[in-house]
Amino acid sequence: ASQPASQPASQPASQPASRPSLLYVVRRLVRRVLALSPYARRTGRLGAAARRVRDAVVQAREPAQLLFDDLPAACGCTPIGAQPIDREQRERFTDSLRAALDEIERAYPALLDRTRVSIARDLSLPEAPAELATELRSRSRRIREITVDPSLAGFVLRAADEALGPDDLLISLRAQLADRPPHEWSDADEDRFDVRLADVARRFRNAEALRIAPDGENGGLDRGPSLVRLSVARRGRPEQERVLPLRVAAAPRIDALRERMLAALSEGGAAAPDDALAALALAAETLMERAAGAAADDEHHDEGGGRE
Repeated sequence: ASQPASQPASQPASQPASRPSLLYVVRRLVRRVLALSPYARRTGRLGAAARRVRDAVVQAREPAQLLFDDLPAACGCTPIGAQPIDREQRERFTDSLRAALDEIERAYPALLDRTRVSIARDLSLPEAPAELATELRSRSRRIREITVDPSLAGFVLRAADEALGPDDLLISLRAQLADRPPHEWSDADEDRFDVRLADVARRFRNAEALRIAPDGENGGLDRGPSLVRLSVARRGRPEQERVLPLRVAAAPRIDALRERMLAALSEGGAAAPDDALAALALAAETLMERAAGAAADDEHHDEGGGRE
């Protein structure tokens, strides 16, 4: 029987969609990209396919060309309509396009994650946002009154701000270090953030070392982890110094490690106190050098394209 006129025959799989549905698809794509942060629309720290898809959508002028030619080409697929394509090719295109769009939308959250981890690493803080903010706020209040260095004072004032929640606090610190809020960053702004964070972290640790020095101001310390300053210096080697937080949550691990170290020093007979301290000092020096080297490797990896 012939098909009723009210039920038009379906189009072949390879035939382009009707114009209304085409415009609907393209509008959704364009809205999805235009809803991105300025950072996500300009960063080069994406995979090649994601960059091509984003640029094709931003630069699009003709809906049909975008959907049937530019986007398949950006995904490394056969253009739709140029020749018949099978189901496998269509699925490859849609999967590639979906993956590229997901990567573009994750670009800004990934930036926030990278910079949060950098702040935690450089300042010896927990990585979880709430714990990071609580400890950083506490440690910043300890040094706020003795901080006269302008490059550190602005950071400390923001870090000590009680009115900001964890996420807002981190946004504020990123903006202070890079001179603009992170959603407006370029890749150069992220590089500037990394350089300034390393400098501020060094100054922050130096201020903490003064704060807990024997002749420093030790009154008025608020809640927060206790701090211990570890310094090793010997002729011909750069001095190594760290201010380390002694967190309550880490106390069982630290105590157990201390006991194992003391037990090792007692094996085969008790070591002379000076020998034991010298061995611990050299071990501490090695550990601090390794930590500094690991941080430098992380920065080099980022600069060499590890963020892509």
